[in-house]
Amino acid sequence: MSLSVRTRSAVAVMLCLVAALSSAQAGSLFTRTVSADESITVELLRTASSNETLSANGTVRIKLDTGQVSIEVHHATPLTVYATLFISGSAITQLGTFVTDEGGEGQVRGGLSSGAYIGIFEVTKLGVPQFVSASTSFSIGATASASASASTTSENTTSQPSATETESIVYASNTAQLTFNVDPPTRSVAAGDFAEFNIQVVYPPSADIFLVARGIPPDSVAIFTPNRGEADPEFHAKMTIITSTDTPAGNYTVNVVALVNGHEFPEQVSVQVSNSTSATLAVSVAAALAMSVTTDMPQYQQNATVTVQGDVTDSTGSAVAGASVSVQVDSATGAQVFFVNGVQTDTAGTFSTQVTLPANAAAGTYTVIAAASKDSYSGVAARTTFVVESTTTPSVVISAVYTGDSAGNPTSAFSVGQTVWVWVVVHNIGATFQSVVWVQVLDPNGVPVDIRITIADLHAGETVSNGIGFTLSDNARPGLYHVDALVSDKLISQGGTFLANAQTQFALAG
Repeated sequence: MSLSVRTRSAVAVMLCLVAALSSAQAGSLFTRTVSADESITVELLRTASSNETLSANGTVRIKLDTGQVSIEVHHATPLTVYATLFISGSAITQLGTFVTDEGGEGQVRGGLSSGAYIGIFEVTKLGVPQFVSASTSFSIGATASASASASTTSENTTSQPSATETESIVYASNTAQLTFNVDPPTRSVAAGDFAEFNIQVVYPPSADIFLVARGIPPDSVAIFTPNRGEADPEFHAKMTIITSTDTPAGNYTVNVVALVNGHEFPEQVSVQVSNSTSATLAVSVAAALAMSVTTDMPQYQQNATVTVQGDVTDSTGSAVAGASVSVQVDSATGAQVFFVNGVQTDTAGTFSTQVTLPANAAAGTYTVIAAASKDSYSGVAARTTFVVESTTTPSVVISAVYTGDSAGNPTSAFSVGQTVWVWVVVHNIGATFQSVVWVQVLDPNGVPVDIRITIADLHAGETVSNGIGFTLSDNARPGLYHVDALVSDKLISQGGTFLANAQTQFALAG
């Protein structure tokens, strides 16, 4: 099924389903010492802000004895000027510029003097980062050595830390230092069981964080609780890899990516799956998409540029690259002010587009509606709002939705008879109103098993965490459950309008 934003019919169908019910009520650091006549090769990946093609990539080769740096890109924009940088702490070293040929190939050589370095390599176009490396530390000269994150490859074999070691990747930028840690680096589970990992992102200036995974074992699901939030300066989450009785035994490497203000930072963990004769959890993964959409700020002035951004994942929680996204923006009066079709998600499953507001943009609450589609998947839609100047109407953002216990501690794996608490964090960027928060739970077959609402005053500028508990019956079917969270300005039967929606999942074991 392919969704079109312009008619909004598909969006209306999705939201009306809930209305109808309501009427009934990067791996750890790999460190080694390298002799002075060796070199290392660092992979360059597209940034979240990149407008390069999905196949675009590059490499950086550093000769540790001489400090010579060779940077090349492939499948980039043809006949375009790029600048290359090495960013270390507050220092930025210009490594040179180059122009790609008609095939999008380009190369430049620069140099670094003797000494110790830690930082990232960046390739920019018109000042906007297009490619970035993982954090890399190395020494040039007589004490030549190198250390890199998991997405960095060297010319000799490296060794992983043992399962008991926990290390953080520390990334240096020109403004601050970011620490990304996934603990522990290795988990062992029997097929049909689950493995939990603790995630910590530390970024002192504060930043928006989004988490996504790649390389999930077959017939398994990765659930982040929560998958997004703000590092102020710390952000904590859990990743739960839920395997199935059908998951083949083996050792799997899962790539965990933190998008921090739109920039990718990778980590890796290992999940060792063994055969089991006692597990009963079967994970049926549908060919369906999930998505979220936000704006870079909650409030704007006329003539401002609004960045609409979001992510698309599949039913396993993996990033979906190459999904086609449509974005529509409606003004406070309901008139369409922007529409774009065919925006593509990148390798991290993220998308971004920009809207320049007119000089005479009407003040009030604007609605963003996004829809994603890809061959062999059922489509999905999401919405959010933002404010121009000021507003006398509601405007909300769902900043997080996750499952946990009654105290708000996140978890995504439950047993029959346990109470599942769904936590919906709502931020009101508009006027004070009586909010209606809806939570709907669907069983592994996609059949609604419960729907609850909470109604409460939500004041202007207020952020509220709404917890709604569900106790599933003793005969509830084990498997993967889907959760829809929505916020409306009043009951739909009273003429209410849905303002925002988000999704999450949890697993129920027998």
